[in-house]
Amino acid sequence: MSFRAGIRGAAAALLLLGVSATPAVAVPMKLWLQPNGGFGFDAPSVTAAQGAGLGSLPASTFFSNPASGAARITITTPSSIPGTSVIGATTANPSTGSSTWTVTAKDRAYQDLWIVIQGHDPNDPNVAYYNANEKVGLVIDPTDPNWRVVEPAGFPGVSYLAYHIGNLAQNASFNVPISYAVAQALKVISTSPQLCVFPQYRVNFLELAVVPEPVLLSLLAFGGLGLAIRKRRALQ
Repeated sequence: MSFRAGIRGAAAALLLLGVSATPAVAVPMKLWLQPNGGFGFDAPSVTAAQGAGLGSLPASTFFSNPASGAARITITTPSSIPGTSVIGATTANPSTGSSTWTVTAKDRAYQDLWIVIQGHDPNDPNVAYYNANEKVGLVIDPTDPNWRVVEPAGFPGVSYLAYHIGNLAQNASFNVPISYAVAQALKVISTSPQLCVFPQYRVNFLELAVVPEPVLLSLLAFGGLGLAIRKRRALQ
């Protein structure tokens, strides 16, 4: 077999494996925060999302904006958000809404930037209203590669959600789509259209190059091995 034919054969095998290993498109999933006021998302909802395709980042150290002085990064979101307030809402039938968080780099350009969502912000002016942390969550598509789960370095078992922004020039902005789920009725600001007050989240940041999924890495390794074997045989 010629070297060129070997390449075609290996590429075809890799393509076939890639198709067979690709998970089915998942429906959006709700991830709830840790109960009892803890930071992070609760283990059962994270595990379920991982089983549906949610990828992971290596355990990492995050950075936040300084307590005083010029902010490194700003995040703005509407004070009232289009949504549906459900009377007697539960985790199975929550109040929901969608928003856009606008992330702006202020002090410098950032490379491979991620926004890391830790939990409900204790400085939220409505913190007393959301009286049970486990009622606050987000809805994500676990097959979206922009969403990953990440642990803070040194705290195994604590799971945060990270959204990939990528390279962001100084003074440039990036819009992050956010879908809320809240297992209680919401404060309604307007009824036509219905605008509601949703929880605020504590957020940090991370600069980390995108890590290929383990399945992709194993497929690439298999394909490279196949090419090496075919090339060695062709040269004999």
